[in-house]
Amino acid sequence: MQTRAVRLLAEGAPDDATADYLHRYFEPTARAIDGLESALAGLGLLEDALALDLRKPHDYFHRVWSTAFRAADLAQTAGDEQDQAADVTDEQEQCA
Repeated sequence: MQTRAVRLLAEGAPDDATADYLHRYFEPTARAIDGLESALAGLGLLEDALALDLRKPHDYFHRVWSTAFRAADLAQTAGDEQDQAADVTDEQEQCA
């Protein structure tokens, strides 16, 4: 799942090759954001986190980012969920 900002940036690209490059370049970031959202949702904190004014995110998250949630772990979490969703879809298609 791509972030809205990346989609908007890629849509404004002068050609398809540039748009594809932008999607590939920002994919790890998008996966990390998906993983963070999943982690926050699992803790029941996603809605609260989305409601925060993040113009100065360091005011809220300095301790979180310095002690937990490594980007690679978040990206792995998002990737695992996407793989599981694909497996379920494949199983449903085979049963149909």
